[in-house]
Amino acid sequence: MRKRTWSVGAFSLLAILVAAPTAFADGNEDPNKTAANTARNVSRQARSVAGYAEKVAEHYDANSDKAAADAEGTEEQGADEGTADVVTPAPAPGDAPVQQKLNGARDGVVTIERNGRVLGVGSVLAGDGRVLTALSNLGHGNDLDVRYADGSVSRVRVGHSDRAWDVALLVPQNGRWKHGLRASRLKPAELGSNTHMFGLHDKKVRLSRTILKGERTLIGGDSALLRDAITIGSKLHSTDVGSPIVDKNGDVVAMVARACAPLETAEGEAVCSPVPYGVPVGALRAFLSTAPANAVAPAPWLGVRGIADQVGTTRGVRLLRVDPKSPAAAAGLQGSPVREHSDLIVAVNGAPVSNPDELGTEINKYAVGESVQLLLLGNGKFREVSMTLRAAPEKPDAGPSGRSRDE
Repeated sequence: MRKRTWSVGAFSLLAILVAAPTAFADGNEDPNKTAANTARNVSRQARSVAGYAEKVAEHYDANSDKAAADAEGTEEQGADEGTADVVTPAPAPGDAPVQQKLNGARDGVVTIERNGRVLGVGSVLAGDGRVLTALSNLGHGNDLDVRYADGSVSRVRVGHSDRAWDVALLVPQNGRWKHGLRASRLKPAELGSNTHMFGLHDKKVRLSRTILKGERTLIGGDSALLRDAITIGSKLHSTDVGSPIVDKNGDVVAMVARACAPLETAEGEAVCSPVPYGVPVGALRAFLSTAPANAVAPAPWLGVRGIADQVGTTRGVRLLRVDPKSPAAAAGLQGSPVREHSDLIVAVNGAPVSNPDELGTEINKYAVGESVQLLLLGNGKFREVSMTLRAAPEKPDAGPSGRSRDE
């Protein structure tokens, strides 16, 4: 009877954004009846969609090209005419519980950088580690990093994007940030000025009060109609784009992005007026649900193949093979079909493992770049070794990472 052997790596699951929020009701009508007027005019303006699309494309490309330059400035965007620039840094004195929750939310906000230059801000998904931000912040090129609240930096790649809503999902390539933001269950149209955002001011993430004024129809990238776009009543800086808008609990109500307000001149010419707006949570959740399967952090790789075994009363994973280019090999682990010449992995960071499934589960609790300590039994003696986990190569010698197979 053949024993089942396993290739131990890790198997990352695609985590979707947090608990489902309640559906948004229709927003409060804008004092200028913008949403109502837009709805009545959509069919009449259908003849101008091509013109709008051209304007949107020009606006989107322009923002992509100058996103990094804007991050250094203080350009103000958006806000309806006559509204005040609200930059109140915190809730009123006495709101200690609210302030505490908002301070906690700050830990889930990151800055997006390229070669040390700040492009904008983003938010970490709770229990997930990936980052949501505005696509128009990123400009062109790779070499993107996120800087966390403690100053640590992780290289990221764009795992998913949506030009229509101006949203991007960034996937960290090392480490796993423990603090993240969750979706709010509150209706944004009812919150008014009881919301805050985390924008960039003097290259630092700062909290400011934000006014939401209901929903309207805007035009996004590729001429898409954004029917549930949230109107922001506060004037914003270009560096605020990508910021999460949070309620008093620090939960996400929307994310600041860029779009165009459809206008028409007296001569019937299509005009695209660039405005920041709030991407509703429903749209963010729909965006995440369409993320490709590979839009996840690389799985941590140990690089061993083994079977369940026992020496006396000590159970563990007997190593049959160690990939010569793996973290396990670098740490000196020994694998062999000959029992006397191989190590038995007994525990990972103090957690006992008695079979390859348990070993894979424990390793998968850590991220690429993190260190683990293994308790081994070999040559009749216990010893401990530490190693830094890496991502698996495309074709590791030890077989596919994280999947079992019979041999």
